[in-house]
Amino acid sequence: MFLIVLTYLATRIAAAKFEAAPDDHETAAPVSERASLAVTPQPPYTAVIFSSIRTEGDNGYAEMSDRMDELAARQPGYLGIESAHSDLGITVSYWATEDDARNWKQVADHRLAQQLGRQDWYERYRVRVATVEREYGFSRDG
Repeated sequence: MFLIVLTYLATRIAAAKFEAAPDDHETAAPVSERASLAVTPQPPYTAVIFSSIRTEGDNGYAEMSDRMDELAARQPGYLGIESAHSDLGITVSYWATEDDARNWKQVADHRLAQQLGRQDWYERYRVRVATVEREYGFSRDG
């Protein structure tokens, strides 16, 4: 449930970072300004994967996203978030421990946002919680 708001947050972050003129790739922001990957510690840590299908319209989603973004980042154990959205939204939030993820779910303002998510923002969603045991990557920047 707590990922409802995290997906909402990630949607807002992604929307802000991917703004470009329609069909005008010449004016799009550089990739480094449009998207970022969460910086995570060496495993193990917890990943909460939230897959969702949104309802039509904003219905207060953007405002709540800004609030939840700031609030989540201040929570103990919060490591970061990654998100991609089109017809299907997928957001992964990273937490130092599973208890940290559970505690975020119980924050009063976040519980309100979860309720609004079920009421106004999502047609359906699925939450999966996993322990990251290994990670590796690539960066063109070196």
